[in-house]
Amino acid sequence: MKQIIIDPRLKYNYASWYLLGIKRLLKGWKIVYEVSPFKGIKYENTADYNSGFAFIISNKGQEKKVFVDTEDVAKIFEDRYEWCDVYGMVNPTTEQVAEYDKLIAIGPEFGVTLGSRFSTIISCLKLFFKGCKYSGISFKGYLRDYLYTNIRRRPIEAYECETKVRHNYIFHASTLWYNKFAATDTNMYRGEFLKACKKAGINIEGGLFYVNGESVLKEMPDYPKYKEEYKDFIYESRLSMDDYIRKTKESVVVFNTPSVCECHGWKLAEYLCMGKAIISTPLTREMPATLEHEKHVHFVNSVDEIYDAVVKINSDEDYRKQLEEGAREYYKKWIAPEVVIWRLLEKVSEQV
Repeated sequence: MKQIIIDPRLKYNYASWYLLGIKRLLKGWKIVYEVSPFKGIKYENTADYNSGFAFIISNKGQEKKVFVDTEDVAKIFEDRYEWCDVYGMVNPTTEQVAEYDKLIAIGPEFGVTLGSRFSTIISCLKLFFKGCKYSGISFKGYLRDYLYTNIRRRPIEAYECETKVRHNYIFHASTLWYNKFAATDTNMYRGEFLKACKKAGINIEGGLFYVNGESVLKEMPDYPKYKEEYKDFIYESRLSMDDYIRKTKESVVVFNTPSVCECHGWKLAEYLCMGKAIISTPLTREMPATLEHEKHVHFVNSVDEIYDAVVKINSDEDYRKQLEEGAREYYKKWIAPEVVIWRLLEKVSEQV
Protein backbone atom coordinates (compact mmCIF):
# COMPACT_ATOMS: atom_id res chain seq x y z
CA MET A 1 0.00 0.00 0.00
CA LYS A 2 1.22 3.48 -0.87
CA GLN A 3 1.04 5.67 2.17
CA ILE A 4 2.56 8.81 3.64
CA ILE A 5 2.98 9.07 7.40
CA ILE A 6 3.16 12.65 8.70
CA ASP A 7 4.41 13.82 12.09
CA PRO A 8 1.45 15.70 13.67
CA ARG A 9 3.82 18.06 15.51
CA LEU A 10 3.94 20.57 12.68
CA LYS A 11 3.70 24.34 12.38
CA TYR A 12 0.51 24.33 10.39
CA ASN A 13 0.65 27.69 8.63
CA TYR A 14 4.13 26.90 7.26
CA ALA A 15 3.33 23.24 6.58
CA SER A 16 0.06 24.07 4.78
CA TRP A 17 1.85 24.60 1.45
CA TYR A 18 3.30 21.09 1.50
CA LEU A 19 0.16 19.47 2.88
CA LEU A 20 -1.65 20.96 -0.12
CA GLY A 21 1.06 19.56 -2.39
CA ILE A 22 0.64 16.10 -0.87
CA LYS A 23 -3.12 16.29 -1.35
CA ARG A 24 -2.77 17.39 -4.98
CA LEU A 25 -0.01 15.00 -6.02
CA LEU A 26 -0.59 11.85 -4.01
CA LYS A 27 -4.23 11.16 -4.84
CA GLY A 28 -5.08 7.60 -3.90
CA TRP A 29 -2.32 7.38 -1.29
CA LYS A 30 -3.24 6.74 2.32
CA ILE A 31 -2.31 9.74 4.47
CA VAL A 32 -1.71 8.99 8.16
CA TYR A 33 -0.78 11.31 11.02
CA GLU A 34 1.13 9.38 13.67
CA VAL A 35 3.84 10.46 16.11
CA SER A 36 5.39 7.06 16.93
CA PRO A 37 7.79 6.83 13.93
CA PHE A 38 9.11 10.31 14.77
CA LYS A 39 9.78 10.04 18.51
CA GLY A 40 13.49 10.50 17.91
CA ILE A 41 12.88 14.05 16.68
CA LYS A 42 12.51 16.46 19.59
CA TYR A 43 9.87 19.20 19.73
CA GLU A 44 10.57 20.70 23.14
CA ASN A 45 10.44 24.43 22.40
CA THR A 46 9.48 27.07 19.85
CA ALA A 47 12.75 26.73 17.94
CA ASP A 48 12.05 23.01 17.40
CA TYR A 49 8.48 23.81 16.37
CA ASN A 50 9.67 26.42 13.85
CA SER A 51 12.22 24.10 12.28
CA GLY A 52 9.78 22.31 9.98
CA PHE A 53 8.08 18.94 9.83
CA ALA A 54 8.80 15.33 8.97
CA PHE A 55 7.06 12.66 6.94
CA ILE A 56 7.75 9.13 5.74
CA ILE A 57 7.06 7.75 2.28
CA SER A 58 6.04 4.10 2.40
CA ASN A 59 5.81 2.25 -0.91
CA LYS A 60 6.46 -1.33 -2.01
CA GLY A 61 7.82 -2.32 1.38
CA GLN A 62 10.33 0.53 1.49
CA GLU A 63 10.27 3.57 3.75
CA LYS A 64 12.08 6.85 3.12
CA LYS A 65 12.26 9.70 5.60
CA VAL A 66 11.83 13.33 4.53
CA PHE A 67 12.29 16.48 6.60
CA VAL A 68 11.08 19.85 5.31
CA ASP A 69 13.03 22.72 6.88
CA THR A 70 10.87 25.88 6.74
CA GLU A 71 13.06 28.01 9.02
CA ASP A 72 13.87 31.58 7.88
CA VAL A 73 17.45 31.36 9.12
CA ALA A 74 19.95 29.38 7.02
CA LYS A 75 20.53 26.81 9.74
CA ILE A 76 20.82 23.07 9.28
CA PHE A 77 19.10 21.20 12.11
CA GLU A 78 21.69 18.47 12.46
CA ASP A 79 19.48 15.99 14.36
CA ARG A 80 16.78 16.25 11.71
CA TYR A 81 19.37 15.99 8.93
CA GLU A 82 20.81 12.83 10.46
CA TRP A 83 17.33 11.32 10.85
CA CYS A 84 16.14 11.81 7.27
CA ASP A 85 17.00 10.47 3.83
CA VAL A 86 16.08 13.76 2.11
CA TYR A 87 16.26 17.25 3.64
CA GLY A 88 14.14 19.80 1.78
CA MET A 89 15.12 23.34 2.75
CA VAL A 90 13.45 26.66 1.98
CA ASN A 91 16.40 28.94 2.79
CA PRO A 92 19.77 27.24 2.21
CA THR A 93 22.93 29.08 1.28
CA THR A 94 24.98 28.14 -1.77
CA GLU A 95 27.58 26.60 0.53
CA GLN A 96 25.02 24.43 2.32
CA VAL A 97 23.63 23.06 -0.95
CA ALA A 98 27.16 22.09 -1.99
CA GLU A 99 28.13 20.62 1.39
CA TYR A 100 25.07 18.56 2.36
CA ASP A 101 24.36 15.65 0.01
CA LYS A 102 20.83 14.97 1.24
CA LEU A 103 19.78 18.62 1.01
CA ILE A 104 17.57 19.98 -1.77
CA ALA A 105 16.67 23.68 -2.18
CA ILE A 106 12.88 23.81 -2.50
CA GLY A 107 12.32 27.55 -2.82
CA PRO A 108 9.88 29.91 -1.08
CA GLU A 109 6.31 29.13 -0.03
CA PHE A 110 3.45 30.86 1.76
CA GLY A 111 0.67 29.87 4.11
CA VAL A 112 -2.66 28.89 2.55
CA THR A 113 -6.15 28.09 3.80
CA LEU A 114 -6.86 24.36 3.51
CA GLY A 115 -10.43 24.17 4.83
CA SER A 116 -13.21 25.88 6.74
CA ARG A 117 -12.56 27.31 10.18
CA PHE A 118 -14.52 24.46 11.73
CA SER A 119 -12.55 21.75 9.91
CA THR A 120 -9.31 23.53 10.77
CA ILE A 121 -10.17 23.49 14.50
CA ILE A 122 -11.07 19.79 14.30
CA SER A 123 -7.74 19.04 12.59
CA CYS A 124 -5.93 21.04 15.24
CA LEU A 125 -7.57 19.08 18.07
CA LYS A 126 -6.85 15.71 16.45
CA LEU A 127 -3.20 16.42 15.69
CA PHE A 128 -2.52 18.13 19.00
CA PHE A 129 -3.73 15.14 20.99
CA LYS A 130 -1.79 12.76 18.75
CA GLY A 131 1.49 14.55 19.36
CA CYS A 132 1.14 16.40 22.67
CA LYS A 133 2.90 13.72 24.78
CA TYR A 134 6.02 14.28 22.70
CA SER A 135 5.87 18.06 22.35
CA GLY A 136 6.42 21.06 24.60
CA ILE A 137 4.10 23.28 22.55
CA SER A 138 0.89 24.41 24.27
CA PHE A 139 -2.56 23.87 22.81
CA LYS A 140 -3.03 27.65 22.68
CA GLY A 141 0.06 27.89 20.47
CA TYR A 142 -1.23 25.11 18.22
CA LEU A 143 -4.68 26.66 17.89
CA ARG A 144 -3.37 30.15 17.12
CA ASP A 145 -1.15 28.70 14.40
CA TYR A 146 -3.98 26.73 12.78
CA LEU A 147 -6.50 29.58 12.87
CA TYR A 148 -3.97 31.93 11.28
CA THR A 149 -4.49 30.06 8.01
CA ASN A 150 -8.18 30.99 8.06
CA ILE A 151 -7.91 34.51 9.46
CA ARG A 152 -4.86 35.88 7.65
CA ARG A 153 -4.46 33.50 4.70
CA ARG A 154 -6.64 32.39 1.79
CA PRO A 155 -7.00 29.32 -0.49
CA ILE A 156 -4.39 29.10 -3.22
CA GLU A 157 -7.08 29.59 -5.88
CA ALA A 158 -7.40 33.22 -4.75
CA TYR A 159 -3.79 33.79 -5.83
CA GLU A 160 -3.89 31.72 -9.02
CA CYS A 161 -6.99 33.21 -10.68
CA GLU A 162 -6.45 35.87 -13.35
CA THR A 163 -7.04 39.56 -12.58
CA LYS A 164 -6.73 42.49 -14.97
CA VAL A 165 -3.72 44.74 -14.33
CA ARG A 166 -4.38 48.45 -13.79
CA HIS A 167 -2.00 50.71 -15.73
CA ASN A 168 -0.04 53.23 -13.68
CA TYR A 169 -1.14 51.65 -10.39
CA ILE A 170 0.70 49.78 -7.64
CA PHE A 171 -0.37 48.32 -4.35
CA HIS A 172 2.36 47.45 -1.90
CA ALA A 173 1.97 46.25 1.69
CA SER A 174 4.93 45.17 3.80
CA THR A 175 6.12 45.45 7.39
CA LEU A 176 8.86 47.77 8.60
CA TRP A 177 10.99 45.27 10.51
CA TYR A 178 13.33 46.07 13.35
CA ASN A 179 16.72 44.43 13.16
CA LYS A 180 20.04 45.42 11.60
CA PHE A 181 19.50 43.74 8.22
CA ALA A 182 16.03 45.26 7.95
CA ALA A 183 17.45 48.73 8.60
CA THR A 184 20.19 48.45 5.97
CA ASP A 185 18.36 46.33 3.40
CA THR A 186 14.74 45.13 3.72
CA ASN A 187 13.11 48.34 4.95
CA MET A 188 15.38 50.59 2.96
CA TYR A 189 14.77 48.89 -0.39
CA ARG A 190 11.01 48.68 0.14
CA GLY A 191 10.92 52.36 1.03
CA GLU A 192 13.03 53.30 -1.99
CA PHE A 193 10.73 51.30 -4.26
CA LEU A 194 7.74 53.33 -3.07
CA LYS A 195 9.70 56.57 -3.50
CA ALA A 196 10.57 55.53 -7.05
CA CYS A 197 6.90 54.80 -7.83
CA LYS A 198 5.91 58.21 -6.46
CA LYS A 199 8.62 59.91 -8.52
CA ALA A 200 7.37 58.08 -11.62
CA GLY A 201 3.86 59.46 -11.04
CA ILE A 202 2.31 56.05 -10.34
CA ASN A 203 -0.82 55.84 -8.21
CA ILE A 204 0.12 54.13 -4.94
CA GLU A 205 -2.01 52.28 -2.41
CA GLY A 206 -0.90 50.48 0.73
CA GLY A 207 2.56 51.24 2.02
CA LEU A 208 4.71 50.22 4.97
CA PHE A 209 3.21 48.84 8.17
CA TYR A 210 4.60 50.56 11.27
CA VAL A 211 4.80 48.19 14.26
CA ASN A 212 4.00 49.81 17.60
CA GLY A 213 5.27 48.40 20.90
CA GLU A 214 8.00 48.59 23.51
CA SER A 215 9.63 45.38 22.31
CA VAL A 216 10.26 47.01 18.94
CA LEU A 217 12.00 50.01 20.54
CA LYS A 218 14.15 47.72 22.70
CA GLU A 219 15.30 45.90 19.58
CA MET A 220 15.71 49.06 17.48
CA PRO A 221 15.69 52.33 19.49
CA ASP A 222 15.70 54.56 16.39
CA TYR A 223 12.70 52.77 14.83
CA PRO A 224 10.48 55.93 15.08
CA LYS A 225 12.66 57.53 12.38
CA TYR A 226 10.56 55.66 9.82
CA LYS A 227 7.51 57.78 10.59
CA GLU A 228 9.35 60.77 9.16
CA GLU A 229 11.46 59.02 6.53
CA TYR A 230 8.50 57.21 4.98
CA LYS A 231 5.71 59.53 6.13
CA ASP A 232 3.95 59.33 2.77
CA PHE A 233 3.66 55.54 2.96
CA ILE A 234 3.05 54.61 6.63
CA TYR A 235 -0.01 52.71 7.80
CA GLU A 236 -0.68 51.32 11.30
CA SER A 237 -3.78 49.15 10.95
CA ARG A 238 -3.81 45.69 9.39
CA LEU A 239 -5.17 45.60 5.85
CA SER A 240 -7.81 43.21 4.57
CA MET A 241 -6.26 40.00 3.23
CA ASP A 242 -8.77 39.89 0.39
CA ASP A 243 -7.85 43.46 -0.59
CA TYR A 244 -4.16 42.61 -0.33
CA ILE A 245 -4.47 39.77 -2.82
CA ARG A 246 -6.83 41.52 -5.25
CA LYS A 247 -4.94 44.81 -5.32
CA THR A 248 -1.53 43.16 -5.55
CA LYS A 249 -2.76 41.26 -8.60
CA GLU A 250 -4.00 44.53 -10.12
CA SER A 251 -0.58 46.17 -9.65
CA VAL A 252 1.46 46.92 -12.72
CA VAL A 253 4.64 45.91 -10.86
CA VAL A 254 5.58 44.40 -7.48
CA PHE A 255 8.77 44.54 -5.45
CA ASN A 256 10.74 41.78 -3.72
CA THR A 257 13.80 41.89 -1.50
CA PRO A 258 15.18 39.37 1.02
CA SER A 259 13.32 39.59 4.32
CA VAL A 260 14.60 40.13 7.85
CA CYS A 261 16.76 37.01 8.17
CA GLU A 262 18.05 37.47 4.59
CA CYS A 263 15.53 34.78 3.71
CA HIS A 264 13.03 34.25 0.92
CA GLY A 265 9.91 36.06 2.06
CA TRP A 266 6.42 34.70 1.45
CA LYS A 267 5.96 37.60 -0.96
CA LEU A 268 8.32 36.09 -3.53
CA ALA A 269 6.27 32.88 -3.67
CA GLU A 270 3.04 34.89 -3.78
CA TYR A 271 4.27 37.05 -6.65
CA LEU A 272 5.45 34.05 -8.67
CA CYS A 273 2.15 32.28 -8.05
CA MET A 274 0.18 35.36 -9.12
CA GLY A 275 2.32 35.77 -12.23
CA LYS A 276 3.42 39.33 -11.48
CA ALA A 277 6.05 41.55 -13.08
CA ILE A 278 8.60 41.47 -10.25
CA ILE A 279 11.40 43.89 -9.50
CA SER A 280 13.82 42.28 -7.05
CA THR A 281 17.14 42.93 -5.39
CA PRO A 282 19.58 39.97 -5.56
CA LEU A 283 18.55 36.92 -3.53
CA THR A 284 20.72 35.71 -0.66
CA ARG A 285 19.36 32.16 -0.47
CA GLU A 286 19.38 29.42 -3.08
CA MET A 287 16.43 28.75 -5.38
CA PRO A 288 15.55 25.40 -7.04
CA ALA A 289 16.75 26.88 -10.34
CA THR A 290 18.10 30.24 -11.45
CA LEU A 291 15.65 33.12 -11.64
CA GLU A 292 16.69 34.75 -14.90
CA HIS A 293 16.88 38.53 -15.25
CA GLU A 294 14.39 39.95 -17.76
CA LYS A 295 12.74 36.55 -18.12
CA HIS A 296 11.35 35.57 -14.71
CA VAL A 297 12.12 38.76 -12.80
CA HIS A 298 13.78 42.16 -13.26
CA PHE A 299 16.79 42.34 -10.95
CA VAL A 300 18.18 45.62 -9.64
CA ASN A 301 21.58 45.87 -7.97
CA SER A 302 21.26 49.31 -6.41
CA VAL A 303 18.71 51.90 -5.32
CA ASP A 304 19.49 53.96 -8.42
CA GLU A 305 18.27 51.16 -10.71
CA ILE A 306 14.83 50.87 -9.09
CA TYR A 307 13.34 54.00 -10.70
CA ASP A 308 14.40 52.98 -14.22
CA ALA A 309 12.96 49.50 -13.71
CA VAL A 310 9.64 50.92 -12.48
CA VAL A 311 9.37 53.26 -15.46
CA LYS A 312 10.29 50.55 -17.97
CA ILE A 313 7.73 48.04 -16.70
CA ASN A 314 4.98 50.65 -16.32
CA SER A 315 5.49 52.02 -19.83
CA ASP A 316 6.37 48.86 -21.78
CA GLU A 317 3.36 46.53 -21.79
CA ASP A 318 5.12 43.82 -23.80
CA TYR A 319 8.00 43.71 -21.34
CA ARG A 320 5.61 43.63 -18.40
CA LYS A 321 3.71 40.70 -19.90
CA GLN A 322 7.01 38.94 -20.61
CA LEU A 323 7.90 39.14 -16.92
CA GLU A 324 4.40 38.07 -15.87
CA GLU A 325 4.51 35.00 -18.09
CA GLY A 326 8.06 34.19 -16.96
CA ALA A 327 7.13 34.41 -13.28
CA ARG A 328 4.14 32.14 -13.71
CA GLU A 329 6.18 29.70 -15.79
CA TYR A 330 8.83 29.51 -13.05
CA TYR A 331 6.14 28.97 -10.42
CA LYS A 332 4.53 26.08 -12.30
CA LYS A 333 7.89 24.43 -12.98
CA TRP A 334 9.56 24.83 -9.58
CA ILE A 335 7.46 26.34 -6.79
CA ALA A 336 3.87 25.01 -6.97
CA PRO A 337 3.05 22.80 -3.93
CA GLU A 338 2.63 19.58 -5.90
CA VAL A 339 5.87 20.25 -7.80
CA VAL A 340 7.83 20.64 -4.57
CA ILE A 341 6.47 17.34 -3.28
CA TRP A 342 7.27 15.68 -6.62
CA ARG A 343 10.85 16.95 -6.43
CA LEU A 344 11.23 15.62 -2.89
CA LEU A 345 9.94 12.21 -4.02
CA GLU A 346 12.30 12.31 -6.98
CA LYS A 347 15.18 12.93 -4.59
CA VAL A 348 13.91 10.06 -2.44
CA SER A 349 13.93 7.73 -5.44
CA GLU A 350 17.62 8.49 -5.99
CA GLN A 351 18.28 7.00 -2.55
CA VAL A 352 16.70 3.63 -3.47
